[in-house]
Amino acid sequence: MNYLFFDIECSNCFGGHGKICSLGYVLADSRFNVLEQKDILVNPKSKFYLRRGNGEGIELGYPEAEFFKAPDFASLYPRFKELLEAPEVIVFGHSVNNDINFLLSECVRYKQPYFTFNAYDTQILHRHFMPESKENGLGKICETFEIPVDNLHRSDYDAYLTMQVAKKICEIKHTDIEGLLHECPDCYYSVDNGVVKNHYAVISYTKRLASFAKHIKPDTVLLKRSRIVDKHFCFSMSFEKDKFKQALLLVNFIRRFGGVYSQKLSKMHYFLPYGEECLRTKNVLQVVASENITLLDEAMLLDMLGIPQKMYDEECTWSIGRLRNYGMPKGRKPKAKKPVADNADGNGNKTKASMPSQSD
Repeated sequence: MNYLFFDIECSNCFGGHGKICSLGYVLADSRFNVLEQKDILVNPKSKFYLRRGNGEGIELGYPEAEFFKAPDFASLYPRFKELLEAPEVIVFGHSVNNDINFLLSECVRYKQPYFTFNAYDTQILHRHFMPESKENGLGKICETFEIPVDNLHRSDYDAYLTMQVAKKICEIKHTDIEGLLHECPDCYYSVDNGVVKNHYAVISYTKRLASFAKHIKPDTVLLKRSRIVDKHFCFSMSFEKDKFKQALLLVNFIRRFGGVYSQKLSKMHYFLPYGEECLRTKNVLQVVASENITLLDEAMLLDMLGIPQKMYDEECTWSIGRLRNYGMPKGRKPKAKKPVADNADGNGNKTKASMPSQSD
């Protein structure tokens, strides 16, 4: 699997639509060895206005005249499509949502079919794995990582820096790029027929399940006959989203039997794929044999946990509180404290001033 890091520069963004003047890319192998690097200049057919909202100007890598000599977007469209939609290539960008929208707006402008591809955002990767950092810009992140910066806003060089950021995060976290993507699926964007989806919304279900699992304690009675103590389970993101309440019940039983619900690929024992193949499922399927991961369907998991099918079918109507408390021992309600009179001292005794007089 090769990686394509790309970056786009625009001559202006009047009307909220970027007029592309260059698309640069770096194609690298899984060890981040550069296989190809290219900056493709585009005639924007629009004037240059490179000042930001704060008044600061952006200096591009070439004189304006060089861009106007280049082919326009429509002429280069087949080449861009071939690059971005190439099979066996994972696409990356920094704040890639901006680049995706530039591409789509130019498709509209030049009446070209929309691109269809998936892309991953190194800005979100950095934010996820380096939460202590307040930097978001590519240049600033490179400075914090001590990556030399020379030619910002030359597209192929920005693409190269994007690759260096991804490489640095891999080194810090002692993993490869696919390990990063598994741990941070919210960096994933899909582009299909002009519709851009970021899968961060799906991650909220994962976080809610992880939080839910923390409140469920192992049941000492169930542990005596459990076969899954310390075994790690995980569901596909599609299952978490589409069958969230069923997932909550399953996690309840997994935890009470002493199991663990976790998304860590390196510790996974059982995985439940479901529906549309999400990024997590793709990552698991790539290593299922080497990591000795057992794939389960819902019926197999219900049987393993001893959950009646009828309960499983009906519990989708339960409240979250009922799902959380199901099977847990009922604790004693704390005794209500007697209200202290307004005219009492700190020990609950009436003060002398508040004692009724004989004449009352």
